[in-house]
Amino acid sequence: MAANSLNREQKILSYLKEHGNASIQQLVEAFGVSNMTIHRDLNKLAEAGHIQKKHGGATLPGAANRLAEEACAMCGKPSSQRTVFIVKLENAEEVRACCAHCGLMLQSRSEKVWQSLTTDYLYGHMISAGQAYYLVGSEVSVCCVPSILSFGSTADAEKFRKGFGGQVLSMNDAAHYLHGMMHMHSGM
Repeated sequence: MAANSLNREQKILSYLKEHGNASIQQLVEAFGVSNMTIHRDLNKLAEAGHIQKKHGGATLPGAANRLAEEACAMCGKPSSQRTVFIVKLENAEEVRACCAHCGLMLQSRSEKVWQSLTTDYLYGHMISAGQAYYLVGSEVSVCCVPSILSFGSTADAEKFRKGFGGQVLSMNDAAHYLHGMMHMHSGM
């Protein structure tokens, strides 16, 4: 049993080195074990100083600080772990944006995009940008204008919309909305 636990802990470290951070749910699904097993593994790794536990997941030590130090490739603002958008190119290069607003613009301007990831605004874990739901035009402004917030489910996005306004869109529709706003302002 201890060998399996040690092996899984090493795999968790490898997963975090590859992805930067992970939610409890992502680790449960990746390793096919219970939430409690992942919590125990993360506690051991945190006590040894190998990781930092955060609400709902884990990250490598200093990863949040490194992320904050990286400037957005579109506007130059620092990246926040809560709103970061990552565009992965086919050549394995990662380009970071401070928020979904800049991330969608960056993605549309980049050639040979392999994958894009965005942060679920409510839960703080990385999700596929193509499968996310975007709240545009809400009263909540976290970074760039117009503010665009990412959510992992349409239900979460709709609940947030009911409290803060705006409209829920797919990635393609959010990108079209953003480009329309930019063209409208450039024509003034």
